[in-house]
Amino acid sequence: MATNVLAFLPSILANIPSEWRGTTFANTALLGREEFASRITALTTSSKTKTTVTEADLIALGTAEDYLRVSSNMSVLLELVLASAAKLPVKNVFSFGSTTMPFISVLLTAKEPVVIQLPKGVKSPFTAADISTLKLLGANFIVEQGEAKSHPGKIVIALQETLSKTTPQPDAVVSQSVLYIHTNRINPDDILVIRKRLSTPLTTPACERILQRIAGVKITADLEASTPASVAEFYEHLQTMSGTTVDTTANPVIFTAGLPAVCSLWLGLLKTGGADILMASTAYGGSSQLTDIFASRTTGNSPAKFTKSTFDITGKNDISTAIENALAILTKTAKTPTTVLFVEIPTNPDMKVPNMPALAQLLQSYAKTTGKQVLLLVDTTFAPASQVIKKISSSSNVSTPDVTSMVFISMSKSVSRGYTTAGAIVADSTSPKSRALLEQVRSTAALLDTTAKKDQIWRLTQNHVGVESRCDKAYIVAAAVGTALTRAVSQYANGYSMELAFVTPEQAAEGFTTSTFSFNLPPLNGVPAEVNKALAQRFVDLLTVERRLFKPCVSFGQDNGLVYATVPATSTQGAIKEEDKAKQLVGGVELTRLSFAANCNVRKVIGVIESAVKTIYSKSTTQESKL
Repeated sequence: MATNVLAFLPSILANIPSEWRGTTFANTALLGREEFASRITALTTSSKTKTTVTEADLIALGTAEDYLRVSSNMSVLLELVLASAAKLPVKNVFSFGSTTMPFISVLLTAKEPVVIQLPKGVKSPFTAADISTLKLLGANFIVEQGEAKSHPGKIVIALQETLSKTTPQPDAVVSQSVLYIHTNRINPDDILVIRKRLSTPLTTPACERILQRIAGVKITADLEASTPASVAEFYEHLQTMSGTTVDTTANPVIFTAGLPAVCSLWLGLLKTGGADILMASTAYGGSSQLTDIFASRTTGNSPAKFTKSTFDITGKNDISTAIENALAILTKTAKTPTTVLFVEIPTNPDMKVPNMPALAQLLQSYAKTTGKQVLLLVDTTFAPASQVIKKISSSSNVSTPDVTSMVFISMSKSVSRGYTTAGAIVADSTSPKSRALLEQVRSTAALLDTTAKKDQIWRLTQNHVGVESRCDKAYIVAAAVGTALTRAVSQYANGYSMELAFVTPEQAAEGFTTSTFSFNLPPLNGVPAEVNKALAQRFVDLLTVERRLFKPCVSFGQDNGLVYATVPATSTQGAIKEEDKAKQLVGGVELTRLSFAANCNVRKVIGVIESAVKTIYSKSTTQESKL
């Protein structure tokens, strides 16, 4: 049945639910792109005469994905409209927040050589230097101009300003940052992985603006723009929060999301000889999978150009000891000129903070022993104002030119208050090597075209001020609720002493004021293993019945009065190895993670949490828990 979505589009745009304009969405009953699109199709084909919908109709459709970087309801709506016009299934149409990533997504997933066909006189999206860089990732392609022609045994991508039929038909067309897949020689599932790890869909304001144009209604979306002064203030603030000297000649690089920022850094390192990446085995699943993609794409290189190693910080494992042991192994096995310690501080979901002076000395010792260049890349997303570059530099007893620091921040959280996705790479402006690497990042970001768009920069400049205060207040809220939670567990679970994975007061005083903690609830006695494994999700479900206080959601740093609740093993850590997830179990129970807004109603939140604990552990409803 052909969709009538175009006729309904003015009404849809007039009734967009506010939730659709967010960046992170309730992660229960996610539909995926195709099912969400099919529901829009059903809604817009239910009547031959009616062409209007209500906000309630749109809310009832559900949610495509839980995070904008994967897909949003708005991006899927746009892709459905474009797919219908192109007479393609929505599965075969992908919008990108980039003009080059539609091509690159095919280059990195193709099983055959690729030909990019350009109309005569049209400038290539890639320079000769760009082509050389992409070939470091195993891309096998040529760019040609002129009339369309057949290339047996090769995948053909045609660049078109506006969609048009050509003979012979290419395998895919790229038009206006959108990839249209015409043959099964390109796997849409593979494209989706590349888009959600290396890039993003079009932002919601950009999608809405395009849809308004297609619908022929007044353009109201994506009209705001930052002033040069506000952007300069934003750069200065990022440098100050990261703990480096303000320097306009080393401005941070801002991206469409966090992972594209890491991607540009990895590609920059690959251009300069490669890197051995050391990261926690339970680091954010997106960062882990992105690093795996780079390692797998360079496996055939001789010598090796990119490797990944891990350290284990699960349970009671000390983070500093885990890093020290892993570096000892790398002393003998590192294969490239640069070793990168990529560490979240605090870590996710364990909320661990290493001893900073000890970490600085450890890296200096490693550099001296191995002769390697060492980059400490700190993900400060959970505590963006922790000034880690200053902490590392002030912890060093001697000057070590072979060790440098950079900061990575995913800014869809605290910095933007959740109003946009974005990422940043901030260099140590006093370090020539850090500055040089920043310029490599800037160069690769231009190649990938994943720098932040106008609407993202505007939202960042409007919301970054006050992030320090928001984080401090949210930490105080988290600490208060954490105390109440452990007290409730002790009361209702026979005195069980439950530990929180949370920063210490001393660490918070040093600037690591995270709004998030994790915990393993006590297991239930005499129940099947699967019941205990599902206990964390049951707890989240009990909390999120109260939608005015809680949201089943993967993010944090929100400023909307809500508590975000999730089970990391099925969300933020979903992409890591099963054996690493298993190490996070205690008594067969998975971790639960709660993240607090600075302005949530603490009294009511505690009341809901206490009620949920009582429901699970009350002797009238369950058997006693193990002690």
